[in-house]
Amino acid sequence: MTILEVKKVLYLNNHQDEYLRYEILANEVGQAILVLVQMSLQNQIGQLSWAVWTKVDELPLPAEETAKATPEEALRMAIDACIKHRAEWQAQA
Repeated sequence: MTILEVKKVLYLNNHQDEYLRYEILANEVGQAILVLVQMSLQNQIGQLSWAVWTKVDELPLPAEETAKATPEEALRMAIDACIKHRAEWQAQA
């Protein structure tokens, strides 16, 4: 069994208040290895309205790079990957 813990959660917008949520996950030794990307979906039935976060992508971090890095460096790599992904996602929209 693999146990991952949420190391950090980021919310990055596109200057129009359309946020993507990034959950940076770390392995048992605290090394960031994976980022889950989620977007908010609005649901409505009659007068009832609610939002849910839905996974839309995964960003695996390169194992060969994170293995050589300190936990802080691996976290910085993950944050950089989130920022790059958000910029590219914005260009797609």
